[in-house]
Amino acid sequence: MSWLGEPDRRCVVPGDALWLDGARYLEGGVLRTVAAAAAVAVDRFEEDRFVLSAATFEGAAAVIGRLADEAEEPAGGEEAIAVLLLPVWELEYLWQVLTTFRRARDGEPEAADLRELLQDLGYGHDRTVEQITEDLQRVVAVLTLDTPAVRTLAAAAARTLGLPGGAPPDAAAVRAALEEVRAAWAAAGIR
Repeated sequence: MSWLGEPDRRCVVPGDALWLDGARYLEGGVLRTVAAAAAVAVDRFEEDRFVLSAATFEGAAAVIGRLADEAEEPAGGEEAIAVLLLPVWELEYLWQVLTTFRRARDGEPEAADLRELLQDLGYGHDRTVEQITEDLQRVVAVLTLDTPAVRTLAAAAARTLGLPGGAPPDAAAVRAALEEVRAAWAAAGIR
């Protein structure tokens, strides 16, 4: 349960860090830099210059950093998955930043300064604003996937760890759920 009283979200993610390889640069190379720029903008009385607060960009960076840290070592096996509990408010940081990056990508005037900063940051990572937005969207898609298959895998993982949670799903249901989740990840661009 998160500190805001909302339940933590069960996220099923690939069991190794490879799914984050294309997005690791977002933490320090993009989000923390945008957070620093937003903090400077506040000092100059330009609070809305980068649309969101520095704390929101910093919060999103922290989520991606924690994901990268927790998934550092491969869990082994082609079918390895990991079940993470994320507070809803942490996912909200990612949603807000993704929405704002989309506004910058789409050329909205209120996000023009953000777009310019993202272009500059993208040069160092050989990424465009569109690609940066897609990379963040991919991470959000994995973390917010909420289907019966995700719930089946989360329940199976909980039972494996000896946690309460009802009857364990049968092996065929777990395999079918895994295939469904893998198909959803592939559709989101995760290999």
